[in-house]
Amino acid sequence: MKKILILAFIAVSCFSYGQEQTSKKKIEVKGSSEKEIIPDEIYLRITLKEYKEGSKKVTMNRLEEGLVKVASQLGLPEESVKVDNIYGYNWNWKKKKSEEYLATKSFQLKVSDVKSINDLVDKLDPKGINSMNVAKLSHSKLEELKYELKADALKAAKAKAKYLLDAIDEKLGGALEVQEVDYGYQPPIYARSASFDEFESKAAGGYQSQLDFKTITIKAEFRVVFEIE
Repeated sequence: MKKILILAFIAVSCFSYGQEQTSKKKIEVKGSSEKEIIPDEIYLRITLKEYKEGSKKVTMNRLEEGLVKVASQLGLPEESVKVDNIYGYNWNWKKKKSEEYLATKSFQLKVSDVKSINDLVDKLDPKGINSMNVAKLSHSKLEELKYELKADALKAAKAKAKYLLDAIDEKLGGALEVQEVDYGYQPPIYARSASFDEFESKAAGGYQSQLDFKTITIKAEFRVVFEIE
């Protein structure tokens, strides 16, 4: 009998505690923060193609060496140049070592501004360039900026909850729930493809563009539940 009474007391206590928890007054709000940034990491995709100069072929080794040399002249680190893909024209196993086989090789090159692109175009061998395009835009401090935005979004949520409660003479308590609003996978910012001829025409005539790329918009949003004291 004593055991039954103890169990009954525990059950009543738990029920009372549960009622107390669910009866808490609370307010749910969303806070967000948004920022536009100018990209300082511009990923170029440059495709080199072997070509014939008279009866001789300008090899991929020579073209690649020229690209690396130009990158070095522009002060770009060696690791900024990476192989992206390799193709072949007039492909035939029997022709592989002949002058008729023309290889094509794509590289990814990271620069920091538009001027570097113009300087690159001005120095490269135009005959050996098959295509060039801006593949991706990013920022060197992207993660750091995202953290700042998240903090700002949470502060915005708290400020919103406070002024809403002030309007009805209620006092803001601590946070009960904090949930980041997930927009799913956000792919890198990709730019429109442009041919080498377009880049070359813009770099012609000695004009050096002072323009920047379009801005990248980053955003953070949180759902926060606060207790009302």
